[in-house]
Amino acid sequence: MEEKFWDEIREEFPVTKNLAYFHSAGMSPIPTRVLESVVQAYEKINQFGDMYFLDDLERTNVLRGKLAEMLNTKIDNVCYAHNSSTAFSFVAAALKKSGPAGFNLVSLKDEFPASNVPFEFQGIPMKFVEPEKGVYTVEKILEAIDENTLGVVCSHVQYSTGFRIEMEKLGKALRERGLLFIVNATQSFPVFDVDVEKMCIDVLTVSFHKWGLCAVAGTLFFTSESFRKKYPGAMAGWLSVKPLVGDFIPTQKNVTYQAYESAEQYNFGTMNFQALLGLDTAIEMYNEIGRERIRERIIALTDYFISRLRDLPVNIISPVHNPEYRSAIILINLKDADNAKAVEFLRKHNIVTSMRAGNIRIACNFFNNFKEIDQLINVLELYMEM
Repeated sequence: MEEKFWDEIREEFPVTKNLAYFHSAGMSPIPTRVLESVVQAYEKINQFGDMYFLDDLERTNVLRGKLAEMLNTKIDNVCYAHNSSTAFSFVAAALKKSGPAGFNLVSLKDEFPASNVPFEFQGIPMKFVEPEKGVYTVEKILEAIDENTLGVVCSHVQYSTGFRIEMEKLGKALRERGLLFIVNATQSFPVFDVDVEKMCIDVLTVSFHKWGLCAVAGTLFFTSESFRKKYPGAMAGWLSVKPLVGDFIPTQKNVTYQAYESAEQYNFGTMNFQALLGLDTAIEMYNEIGRERIRERIIALTDYFISRLRDLPVNIISPVHNPEYRSAIILINLKDADNAKAVEFLRKHNIVTSMRAGNIRIACNFFNNFKEIDQLINVLELYMEM
């Protein structure tokens, strides 16, 4: 019965008729209902111009409330940014402006560039912790902290190895030390739960083209009230500042602008509301199926994939020995064959994986099935026998 349910879900993903798609960590394909939602949103513009602009704006605000609830925070603490690099650039500029002299940040060696480039470009020194067999223990991260460290910047799930960090343990340890916890949850949320209160997170970004099932719709950007008070935004746009009473647009000139106290201070200007309406539909799909059920499905698929890998001459680089470290991503290295050529060979057989750090990255999503995993294993075997 369970497989029949997932077969019906697969019908919403036409990609499954064309490919065995194991590249959701790059970009998830969108389900048909999301496509229809986005098309309808653009059809409104096609037929009515911006007559329904305020309606779309209100719906994206309602979505903001849904996302805030999923993070266990208030709507005033979340907004949208164009991508994680933009959000972290806001944070880096605020830290550069209001942070103490000579501070540094601690991060992880395997981080995706969006988690470090915005800070380093501002001239903020960063110390990078080295992994031990793909694992970053909380203890090792804390060892890197010195008297000038202002906080830790890291991903909930590492984009390459799929390592999932002990968020609550690390967050509480940093809070006890009075340090910031700045998190990129792009490779985890909404598949894996994020509770900004329990995890003591000060800043969080989530770009939804990975696991949000909506293509490039922007980034969820969370900041705590205490963070914004201590490190107010260093930049502004027309939606970041308060207009005159009774006005929608801040038309005043030659004045000292007052930024919103809420996360709206990061709203530089209009977003792609049509894509966000697709995200709204995708979140409805997640909630309809059940996020826990989706997570269990992905774990079952990766369990099976790992068991099949044991029969092949490959090294499993991802730290899969501990369930707490696992995610939807598995990174492997072929012992006696060329990884890049293997990825191309798989693609010729309509199996999509990716190369990361010279290795093969496989990301299982809930629309995948066990037959596709067998197909992937069989084609890998064929390649290595050539």
